[in-house]
Amino acid sequence: MGSVGLLLACLAIPAVCAAQFNPTLSTSFDNLQAALPSGFTQDALFPEGNEGPSSLVVQFDRGSFDFTGYLPGQLVGGLVVDILVPTPIVTIAGLIIAEVQVTSVGTDTMQAIAVVTEITGNVAPGLALLGIPDPTGETAFNVLYTDLPGDSGATMNVTDAGSLPLSGTLDFNIPLIWSTPAILTHSPFGGELTVNTVLTSSSGATVSFNEVYTLVGGIDPPPAVNTLTCSGAGEAVLLEWNNPEIYDSIEVRRNGSLLTELAGDTSSYLDQSPEPGTNIYEVRGINSDLPSDPASCSAVISIPENRITVASMTVAPGSQFDIPIIGDLELATEGYAFPITFDPAVTVIEDASVVGTDAATADFLSFEVDTPAGIATVSLLMDFNGVDTIPAGTDVPICFLQARVDESIPSGVTTNLVLPVVAGSPPVEAVIVQNGGAGYAPLRTDGVLSIEGNAASAFVRGDSNSDTTVDIADAVSVLDYLFSAGVAPGCFDASDANDDESVDVADAVQILDLLFSAGGPLPAPGTTTCGVDPTSGILDCQQGICP
Repeated sequence: MGSVGLLLACLAIPAVCAAQFNPTLSTSFDNLQAALPSGFTQDALFPEGNEGPSSLVVQFDRGSFDFTGYLPGQLVGGLVVDILVPTPIVTIAGLIIAEVQVTSVGTDTMQAIAVVTEITGNVAPGLALLGIPDPTGETAFNVLYTDLPGDSGATMNVTDAGSLPLSGTLDFNIPLIWSTPAILTHSPFGGELTVNTVLTSSSGATVSFNEVYTLVGGIDPPPAVNTLTCSGAGEAVLLEWNNPEIYDSIEVRRNGSLLTELAGDTSSYLDQSPEPGTNIYEVRGINSDLPSDPASCSAVISIPENRITVASMTVAPGSQFDIPIIGDLELATEGYAFPITFDPAVTVIEDASVVGTDAATADFLSFEVDTPAGIATVSLLMDFNGVDTIPAGTDVPICFLQARVDESIPSGVTTNLVLPVVAGSPPVEAVIVQNGGAGYAPLRTDGVLSIEGNAASAFVRGDSNSDTTVDIADAVSVLDYLFSAGVAPGCFDASDANDDESVDVADAVQILDLLFSAGGPLPAPGTTTCGVDPTSGILDCQQGICP
């Protein structure tokens, strides 16, 4: 069977090809100097006869990602796929080049998409020969960068968006090079940096690569605190320890979440609102923003078991919606407070409401939000006289958070809604008030917002008659509107083929030039992608339509 025949057979009947997944991968850095920022490059090879990749997860065990200065639309790296496909007719050879463009930036996360911007050689007509659409202008991969707390590392998660010929069994070698600018700041402590990369195939097979590098230079971290103990004190937990030196500050975490920051000479702390069950504490000394190794201890506390849950939802770009906050309440509840963090580049929480919940008769409801920081806080008291309560029960609606997603966020983006132990300024701690004014720390379940679909104002550039395709009828539609009293376009942005913020005869000419004179591509979102207008102006799109 020829190479094209085998390729098509493998795509149509996966059983024809054995499911093998044996890629190779290596990572390199611009520099390995402790405390300095560095870009990194990953060079992978997916051999013929093997499956292609569906995702890649890179874990750096030290250092941190720095998202300072990045804004939506800016570049954060690139991708090159080297195509070489021998066929009986012609050898297809060239590069598929993609730019990695930022779509949203949060405090600890940044999302991006790898968009195909250039195809070299004869790859475009060669892909057409194989029945594969031209991916120019399409999203090749979705990317999520996550900075982990402190110096505990960072992750890059890359998932296939489906526009490149990478799925199924490959009938040709695919070398792939992924590169970033200086986004990773190396650990200031020096020592060894471990990079763990997990590649997943289109059928779910995984291969892991573990690489170790030695950082140059660096300083010693502060010494850890000594003899940390945790002891129950009624419904509280007392932590005590010895300090080998006076730190700049001391950080206390409970069950992985920051609980408090203390003065550098503090040697005890009373947690008055521990969580029900096992509480694991970590205490670190901090000098010059650098943490010591943690000292840890645990305590088991028997208190009412309550839980606050942020409902996960799927919403459309540009939509406004209510996020349900659900309580599992062991006892009748007199009040509550909680902070919630969000990525303001993707979604904004604007207000809170108890209408339609079991807390609708509350005497007091407070909502505060710091949008740039991505932190909102909610506090509620049911009855100043202590009579009315929220009934005990499971899946009790206690609040709705009123939120919106920016219309420019592309479909496929996800963002976390996180319930920390404490956040905000002034700090608000998650607490459920029961038993005549006693405050109990609840268990917490975070939520996920999945952005799917298109914004109401999304359109295909040049699609003047709103039939989701760009053809000669669209040029006629523009001319009919201009000179024959035709129906006004439902989406003026779509009719504005040259994106000069006016609909005129030049737009009809632009469409005809594209169709019949090999004219250049139309401005974003283009003719093959449905999206919102990235440039602001006087035109709008009241009735956008997508394929």
